[in-house]
Amino acid sequence: MQAGTATTDRICDLCPSGSYSTVANSVTCTRPPNVLLLLTDDQRYNTVHALGNELIQTPNLDRLARAGTSFSQASCQGGVNGALCITSRASLMTGRTINHLEGDDKGGEVIPPEHTTLPEMLQNAGYVTFATGKWHSDVASYARIFEQADNIFFGGMLFPEEGGQAHPLLYHFDPSGAYPAEARFRADRFSSTMFADAAIGFIKALPAQGRPFFAYVAFTAPHDPRTPPAPFDTLYDPAQTPLPDNFLPEHPFDNGDLYNRDENLLPWPRDPDQVKSEIAAYYGMISQADEQIGRILDTLEEQKLLDNTIIIFAGDNGLELGSHGLLGKGSVYEESIRVPMIITGPGIAANTINDHLVYLSDILPTVAALLGLDPPTTNDGNVMLGAKAALPRQSSYYQYSRVHRAIRTADHWKLIGYSITVPGPQFDRLQLFDLSVDPSEMNDLSTVDTYRGKLAEMQSLLANDRVLYDDPLVK
Repeated sequence: MQAGTATTDRICDLCPSGSYSTVANSVTCTRPPNVLLLLTDDQRYNTVHALGNELIQTPNLDRLARAGTSFSQASCQGGVNGALCITSRASLMTGRTINHLEGDDKGGEVIPPEHTTLPEMLQNAGYVTFATGKWHSDVASYARIFEQADNIFFGGMLFPEEGGQAHPLLYHFDPSGAYPAEARFRADRFSSTMFADAAIGFIKALPAQGRPFFAYVAFTAPHDPRTPPAPFDTLYDPAQTPLPDNFLPEHPFDNGDLYNRDENLLPWPRDPDQVKSEIAAYYGMISQADEQIGRILDTLEEQKLLDNTIIIFAGDNGLELGSHGLLGKGSVYEESIRVPMIITGPGIAANTINDHLVYLSDILPTVAALLGLDPPTTNDGNVMLGAKAALPRQSSYYQYSRVHRAIRTADHWKLIGYSITVPGPQFDRLQLFDLSVDPSEMNDLSTVDTYRGKLAEMQSLLANDRVLYDDPLVK
């Protein structure tokens, strides 16, 4: 080999997913990007200052938005029961769509070994995998997927009687994967702070790893109990906090699931002042989590890792908080299913808005494409950006429990069908919205003669997607 020429890149022994080249008898190692996945709990799509919410303070999410690409039409697909986060988080981890998950209710309660997850894909490429925070699937899959972890919460929400967000009951990492209840410890700091502490400790220990990393930081904020610590508990004055523009005291009709746990957090009809207090606390939870995200980003920068880390921020599902007279996420309205999503990292366009219809399940194949890896064959998702980006979806499909089904098109039409009396392929009630002029879904066009043709077209599209996405109610 002549001096000054390079060998063909091949896998490096130190970091198998990287490569090295020999130039003039020296070795240069090209480490692949690290991957940091930040996930919040119940954060609806319109809660980032840089993306249009002028009231909320999110300087670190704004920092990510300026540095990367924000997906303005990102969503989960809904859920098979009231705990949308089970389905959305399992979908994110596996790249599988809503009816291709496993568990007692087929909603992602169990992630079987044959459903290769995002961290397992990266493990196979030489990454060390780490997690902290919430895990809402089975413990066995957690033990299989992550090599390291700390400050772990297994479950759906931090109940007040068990310490709430202020002093949650958590686990340290158990290499055996047993995690008995008696091994839990009571945290001495707020949940988001505990999870950031664990992530920071892992990042600072990385020089001893000698491998690229995947870190999953799964916050329990801003899910209730919404009890932000000082000074975030008084950051937003309820009196100065606006109601959603689609606030209603009550939902206009029985949607088949009006009295679930989330909807009983406040009495009917909704009192505007009570809803404003909930929103102020919700914003406080988001701003406190944002502060903790900033601590993690600052640590990456201090460790000279920030420029070589792909960072993905997303919410797992949204929340109504007074919209349509609802409080929770037991619907397929925009506030329930749409989420914020931002991706930054090497080669990713900065300060950019992408308005394609994307799902949380698209994160796995997108990371694979960015790293030059083959996604697992069990993945259903599409690549969202880069040279291998899929053609934009022309529609997105959503479902909630056994009563709600919906389709949204790329040209901003949306149809919701309700199977209230007898869950199945037929609908008792429809709602049709033109989101281009009615983004708040307040003007139902389903009974307007002028829109009969559009209604029939959307009904046909929804029927097709129910088959495409294996809706169990049409089998």
